[in-house]
Amino acid sequence: MLFKKDEKNLSVEIIDIKLDTSDVPSIKEARLVHINGKAKLVKDMGKYDDNYTSPYQIKLNNIPIVQAKIPECSTCCSLLATGYGIENTNCEDLLAIQESINSNYISLEKSIRDIEPLLTLFETGFYLIADAICYPTDGDKNFFWNIPNKLEKENYFEYIYGQPVYLYPTQTTDSYDKNRVEYYIDKFAELDDSSPRTIVYNFTDYINFVIDGHHKACASALLGEPLRCILIIPAIVTKYYNVLEEKNEIYLDFSSIKVSKTDIPEKYLSFVKEKRFKSKQKDITIKDGNVNNREWEKEYLDSVKNYINLYNYAKIIDILRKEKINNDNNLMEEYLSNFDLVSQNKIKKIIYKLKLFDREKSEA
Repeated sequence: MLFKKDEKNLSVEIIDIKLDTSDVPSIKEARLVHINGKAKLVKDMGKYDDNYTSPYQIKLNNIPIVQAKIPECSTCCSLLATGYGIENTNCEDLLAIQESINSNYISLEKSIRDIEPLLTLFETGFYLIADAICYPTDGDKNFFWNIPNKLEKENYFEYIYGQPVYLYPTQTTDSYDKNRVEYYIDKFAELDDSSPRTIVYNFTDYINFVIDGHHKACASALLGEPLRCILIIPAIVTKYYNVLEEKNEIYLDFSSIKVSKTDIPEKYLSFVKEKRFKSKQKDITIKDGNVNNREWEKEYLDSVKNYINLYNYAKIIDILRKEKINNDNNLMEEYLSNFDLVSQNKIKKIIYKLKLFDREKSEA
């Protein structure tokens, strides 16, 4: 889905179609956009080695900000490492949006407009942009900013495919500022759901990397609360064979969210093409990153206990997917007034959902 255009034609167009995000409960609202971009923030994949893993880097201005080794087997474990610090990319477009992304949240559409200079750094193509909830942890045992600089195993469980809720840093810890964290703690308490958002990009499956907002994530960790984010998910064009109609159907695939080609407005149809990775012929060397360079305080290390881990998150998502449940107060009162098995099961699912995204209400 790449083509070259003069930078004068850079654009971010919001496409007015209905999206079904019900399989990703962490997403509150989402919009489909088409970006005509500079391809300054790109994925770079090298050729497979003898172990059938491919070196992989996400680069901004040719500086790796996330590194990995991705196996050929889609259900096998990957290796993940930090990059060289997003602040070292000399990206003027990130600096240009600092004021707007640190201001109070008003709406998703306004946020999309505010971060247009950032969005046009991406490769041309389709993206889903969402107002979503994430957790400042890697989903296992680590506070999100306290992760290894060397390649380490990440368990990409197949059954949590498409649940982008955990975080990975890109900024070096040299930039950590305690006063900035305290500022956001006060801001979150004051503004609640109107709080400034963290900007994150979906790396794969359940891991997002933080483009901007590391101190916001620190503040959420100390508060033990979910982190409000603007989540960016790139599209993968996929084909599915419809056995009943004996034909291929083409979709834009955003993890667990799919958009049929038949729903895409005609003016964008020429861009719905499968992307070919010619870059797999490259020789890419993965070196140790330099993001995590400090001894984190115990309060940060212990903050992981406030968030559900990957394994239990997957179990809850599996339960929620089997039956869609709304957190309506009247429905809750109705279920609580009955003691039959069906009502008890529904209450259990509501509590699970609240536990993920509204812990205060779940403990009331």
